[in-house]
Amino acid sequence: MPSPDDQRSGLKLTTGGLRQAAVLSVQLLAVALALWVLVRLIGHFSYMVIPLLVALLLAAILGPPIGWLAAHRVPRGLAVLLVLVVGLGVVGGLFTFVGFALVDAFPQLRDSMAGSVEQIRRWLAEGPLSLDNRQLNQLFQQTQDWIAANNASVFATALGAFSTLGGVLIGTLLALVALVMLLGDGPKIWNFVLRPWRPGTRELVDDAGREAFHGLVMFIRTTALVALIDAVFIAIGLLILRVPLVLPLATLVFIGGFVPYAGAFVSGALVVGVALVSNGPVTALLALGVVVLVQQLEGNVLHPLITGNIVRLHPIVVLFAITVGGYEAGIAGALFAVPVVLLVRGVVLAVVRHRRRAGPEAPEPEPGDSASES
Repeated sequence: MPSPDDQRSGLKLTTGGLRQAAVLSVQLLAVALALWVLVRLIGHFSYMVIPLLVALLLAAILGPPIGWLAAHRVPRGLAVLLVLVVGLGVVGGLFTFVGFALVDAFPQLRDSMAGSVEQIRRWLAEGPLSLDNRQLNQLFQQTQDWIAANNASVFATALGAFSTLGGVLIGTLLALVALVMLLGDGPKIWNFVLRPWRPGTRELVDDAGREAFHGLVMFIRTTALVALIDAVFIAIGLLILRVPLVLPLATLVFIGGFVPYAGAFVSGALVVGVALVSNGPVTALLALGVVVLVQQLEGNVLHPLITGNIVRLHPIVVLFAITVGGYEAGIAGALFAVPVVLLVRGVVLAVVRHRRRAGPEAPEPEPGDSASES
């Protein structure tokens, strides 16, 4: 039979464990509530938050070369100007190359379109559907009637697109202004953020911010690598199928790799459209199979695996973060999901490191300890 001292000791351990569990539960609820409020605030002020996050992503791309130039005695203002000019030149050059290639190939694609339409018409007549001329004419007439009947909705959609385009232009302007400020006065802005904190906490916040930004840089490099692999494999498939404009289409696939969901959809649709116009419906179906296969392998296997290995996040965390972000906030959520996870991870790692440096904290005395000692 246990002694009264053993019973008191066991009761003390049980009470202490329950109290720690209760405190931890309250802390978790407080964190969950804070995250919920933060998500709601971000959604309400998305017109400001999204351009700022885009500027942070671009700063993660352009920051390292600016730092390298500044370390080699180039004035920071001149380094920012040089990197911005080179970056805009590269992006503008890519779009110019794709645009001129499509314009130059337009006459050839226009001439091939009649043959592709005739192949589709022949397949509808001689294929499994076995449609006669009357049914084909009726089908085309119904299509024309539908387009004529939905002119109003098409016009309304166009107006909505223009309003969305206006919002995108304003957001782009805000992102560019924020990017220039971050690149030019990044250290000053960060010192301003650190100034209100106490010395001990300031070191923790500084460490957490640098860890999160390093993870963001690695994430951008990983995204570029995955987009390059995606473009290379689709280009190989197009070369095998003898589809024209392989290099411009691969460039579009690479650019679209930086925009989740929408980028892959638009670039894939262009690839299939060019294959349909130039080589006919059979080649278009094969090109569609290549695009779907590569994008599925990239999205579900390659991207989580490479991102997990480089930024030290488990692939399943990356996969779930992109899925939840895309479901909750669309393209923007999918784009910023992994960076947000990296931000949280950087803060947690910094807190853990600082606690380890500080050593184990002395346990708080139990309420009955002082009474028993006296």
